[in-house]
Amino acid sequence: MRNSSPSNKGAQAGGTQGTPRGLIPRLRRLARLAGQARFFTYRWRLFANAERFLPAFHGRVLDIGAERQPFRPYLPADVAYVALDVVPASGLHVVGSALALPFAAEAFDGIICTEVLEHVPEPEQALREMARVLRPGGQVYVTVPMTWGLHYVPHDYYRFTRYGMEHLLTKVGFHVEDVVQVGGLFTTGLARLEDVVGLLVFRLTFPFKFVFGVRGRDLVASLIVLPFFLIGDLLASGLDRLVPRARNDALGWSFLARKV
Repeated sequence: MRNSSPSNKGAQAGGTQGTPRGLIPRLRRLARLAGQARFFTYRWRLFANAERFLPAFHGRVLDIGAERQPFRPYLPADVAYVALDVVPASGLHVVGSALALPFAAEAFDGIICTEVLEHVPEPEQALREMARVLRPGGQVYVTVPMTWGLHYVPHDYYRFTRYGMEHLLTKVGFHVEDVVQVGGLFTTGLARLEDVVGLLVFRLTFPFKFVFGVRGRDLVASLIVLPFFLIGDLLASGLDRLVPRARNDALGWSFLARKV
């Protein structure tokens, strides 16, 4: 795995920037999820939030925990993109820790940090580092889980409520401009089920790896489960909207904040 003003309006009505809802953006998002159906419900929403916020970024942008750089396509083509992760990987520009970013103060106009802070032993320190390397007025886009199973153990330390993250962002010098809730009670249950069922199908399709390669096998497994997950997502999303208090649960949160 890799949701922004503290007002209820931002979290419930979607804030001032609308998520692209046309057919073409949805098809592009679906294409980017090819081979990743095991995490369809969660990543569909994370990518939708990226479509909403990241096109407004400009200048020099740092992506912390970039790994495969899944959010880079949502940035404008003319940004100076810098990918950082703690583990060396193909395509990274810098290997370093979020707790001690290897950059000078006020070096960036924007920062992306998606599904990373739960794996950092001191998330407040990581946010302080982001504030340090961000120029005044620069924006940070942060996503965190509120409900998810253990992963990347033993480096899986935290889950975050909306209010806990707002507190941390404000404490280190950010103004939270918008908050988007990722999922509710029923989509959370579906996402956990997708993880378990998806893993089982991926294991059962292991022989396809020797015919189509790793990515080909992932695509075959995704095509098997995706129709069921799409139908399940439609039903779960409807129940999240209709059932009272279903929105008290969440898969996670997306935040857009600005350095003051």
